Amino acid sequence: MNQPLTIMLTGGFVRVLQGFAAAAPTLLVGLLIASIMRYYLGDKGTRRLFGGETIRSLPQSWLVGMLLPVCSIGVLPILCEMRRARVKPGAMSAFALSAPLFNPLSLLYGLTLSRPMVIILFAFGSLIIVTALGLFWDAFGGRKEPACDSEPDISDADPTNPDYLIGLRRLAATFVHFARDLTGASLGWTVLALSGLAVLAAVLPFGAMQHSVERDDWLAPLTMMGVAIPVYATPMLAMSQLGMMFQHANSPGAAFTLLILGTGMNLATPVWFGKHYGFKATARWTVSLLVIVLGISYAINQPLIPPGVEPAGHTHAFDIYANPIPVSQGGNTTSLRDLVVKDLDFSVIASLAVLGFFSLAGIGLRLMKIDEAWLVRTAKAHSFVSSLTSEDAKPRKGLDLVVPPGIIGATMLAGLVAMSVVACFAYYPSAEECLDEISMARAECLSAANSGQAEHALYWLPVWEDWSRRMEVGTFIRTGQIRPYQRMQGYLIRKKLELLEHELEHDPFELEETQQVVRNILSTNTRWVRSFRPQD
Repeated sequence: MNQPLTIMLTGGFVRVLQGFAAAAPTLLVGLLIASIMRYYLGDKGTRRLFGGETIRSLPQSWLVGMLLPVCSIGVLPILCEMRRARVKPGAMSAFALSAPLFNPLSLLYGLTLSRPMVIILFAFGSLIIVTALGLFWDAFGGRKEPACDSEPDISDADPTNPDYLIGLRRLAATFVHFARDLTGASLGWTVLALSGLAVLAAVLPFGAMQHSVERDDWLAPLTMMGVAIPVYATPMLAMSQLGMMFQHANSPGAAFTLLILGTGMNLATPVWFGKHYGFKATARWTVSLLVIVLGISYAINQPLIPPGVEPAGHTHAFDIYANPIPVSQGGNTTSLRDLVVKDLDFSVIASLAVLGFFSLAGIGLRLMKIDEAWLVRTAKAHSFVSSLTSEDAKPRKGLDLVVPPGIIGATMLAGLVAMSVVACFAYYPSAEECLDEISMARAECLSAANSGQAEHALYWLPVWEDWSRRMEVGTFIRTGQIRPYQRMQGYLIRKKLELLEHELEHDPFELEETQQVVRNILSTNTRWVRSFRPQD
């Protein structure tokens, strides 16, 4: 199906905006972690965090990546700091691929989407891949002397120097590095990473993948590889897509390919490695990655097919990668705005606001030619650690202590991990809270469907489905289990919501058929709600 040029360009622009909004929280975290590494962990602390020169560097980098809540865009500023600290290239490769795949939020979400063993096997498969590629990279990738991207030499601001900044001046240096990096190299890498979404929107018309990657299609993993290479996907998006793929009996091998290639990397990842370690070595690394992923995908394709699930013949899981604008609709300004803002929640809006503030600060700092080296040159003697041991140093009393930067950095990183765990309980509330939210979404969705307001019902339907997933995760992390009856009722309600979605999208709209589906949903909903409601 051919698309008009205006639809291709407009759809690509919308996808880029959606991708940037989705990346905002994890990009913010990635920039923060990079700043902590530079001014608190230092080179030695960073190398120690990722296993140094020991044999455990690859699995340790994989584990660190699994704990930190970043995406394939947020990992790029961290890679720059790892390279600056002279971390082994193999460990960098392992971290770059594993960090975007899983974090506590997405891992818990994934455990409720399919059989838990499937997600565990996927995680184990990612460990095999990053270990093999890390060994390959250390053997053939070589090393180059690090140099930060288009930034002035600020080695004097390195906290590993004998006389480094302390106190408020070090905090200021962290702020300056964060702001300048956001408006410098990291911005360029982000644009390159998101450009893959624009390419896909131009190549894939609206709904082009609704009948793709079926479980009996032996080309499914290969097809998904072609889509996944330019894709940028957040861990949560990838997990929701995996759940839909298993729900619709799509190819498990294609699901694994999407997870590793679509979530674990983006267009900027191989370009970044190529720039710093040579494109020839990076090409070998990339080809090895594709071969390993395809090999594992075909090996697990049949064994991991969920029992008792018949192929649906269609899916909306990959609509996010195709052009969001139907050819028949055109580029209506209101609908385009709705496409961008409809999925913005509080965390995304807050992250965009913070990124906007730091972007303005970064532009101002660049115009005033203020960088970290300037802070070092203009610092007074008491802003350096050497002032603590000078002859005229005043004794510090009470809580006025100078804590070593390594301890502060480790505490900050541990705090990020702890915050991600706490965020699990905030993002996945208790069943009682979820049922309250579901009640509102259900009322809006079903009343709109009964009255023929298809667009309004289609808005609330995914909200209802999302809260159903979050209720299962919230129940799991609080009770340690999801009873089979609860899991089955959740599966049934989501299957019937899918049927309702099809009726709402049917052209022409058939009110009587839709109302019949609504009645069926209400009967299933009663059993589903009772299964999660606390028993007195």
